Amino acid sequence: MREETIRSGRTRIEWARAHMPIMERIRARFAVERPFEGLTIGICLHVEAKTGVWVETLTAGGAKIRVTGSPGSTQDDVAAALNEMPGVVAFGARRETYEEHLDHCRAVLSGRPDLIADNGADLHGLIAVEVPFAGLKGTLRGATEETTTGGYRLREEMPPFGFATWVINDTRAKRVVENRYGVGSSVVDGLMRATNLMLHGKTVVLIGYGYCGSGVAQRLRGMGAHVVVVDTDPMTRLEAHLEGFRTLPFDHALPIADIVVTVTGRTNALDARMLALLPDNCLIANAGHFATEIDLPHLRALAVETVQVREHVEALRLQDGRRIYLVAKGNLINLAAGDGNPIEIMDLGLALQSLSLEQLARHGRALPAGVHSVRADIEAEVAALAVRAWVDEAPAAA
Repeated sequence: MREETIRSGRTRIEWARAHMPIMERIRARFAVERPFEGLTIGICLHVEAKTGVWVETLTAGGAKIRVTGSPGSTQDDVAAALNEMPGVVAFGARRETYEEHLDHCRAVLSGRPDLIADNGADLHGLIAVEVPFAGLKGTLRGATEETTTGGYRLREEMPPFGFATWVINDTRAKRVVENRYGVGSSVVDGLMRATNLMLHGKTVVLIGYGYCGSGVAQRLRGMGAHVVVVDTDPMTRLEAHLEGFRTLPFDHALPIADIVVTVTGRTNALDARMLALLPDNCLIANAGHFATEIDLPHLRALAVETVQVREHVEALRLQDGRRIYLVAKGNLINLAAGDGNPIEIMDLGLALQSLSLEQLARHGRALPAGVHSVRADIEAEVAALAVRAWVDEAPAAA
């Protein structure tokens, strides 16, 4: 059984690698230049096939890797395959709890990495508050942070660190290509895989209309859904309106919803008061980074009966008789119920990570500490690589 699991993981990684030409070029250069020779990189990013190709790229550059994922998103066969790679240790499991996830993050940091690549600022959070990892503030060469949520946490909730952290999500390439087009496609894919329901004609209330939210809204509209956007920012609501979406306050939108999707990067985007507004048989899902976007403790406290009706769908019968359907336990739906963003999209996103880590490895200790955007020249190089792979070298249309 173990060998079958490893073989399955390797097959997934091979399929992804065959469709990631940007990473192939970077890996070839890294193999010659070895920018990570003698360094350990600690990673918290969804452990799935595309991540496996990224890990191969970093190890080709001389890195040792300690990696973990997020609750509900780990592909166990990929984790098993990664653990067979020289210099790589992978932690985590698909069904892990959030506390188990944090233990796996601690295991990553216990290897005393020289660089970290974070996802939601979980590694940064442990460095900030836990004594065993406090010394990393002075020894890390630098860090990257992948997400909107992590950027919020680093800038709004955490103390200064003694190293530079580059936020991948600050780049236009990440926001437009990965967040709008990648997340838009993969959230709809995850929703349909999880439920097997038709989206045509359904009223879908989308909470949050940033780059990810706008992409999800566009893809849902493309599937024939009636999309209603809820956002607290007036300018964002105006943008959604001008893009042709109906936009309403919570109190008017939620009672008419067939499906509600949160995509804000914020805690309790769908809170106790809002849960009371949901109609009977409403389906709720989260496309933001953490399951905390939905007030799950309150929802479960209201439930008098919970039935697993599909692999990724729970039916909760509430005290007032309403039935609410929760998808993927509130975890990130595109990874918990699907395979995440399309392979080619992540080829670009992981190239941003790779080139950022390379510069932090070479020059991190000379860079100003604090939270910064990725350098413009790195983004330009990745965009040029994507144009070369997707446009200039793509097969000509018939």
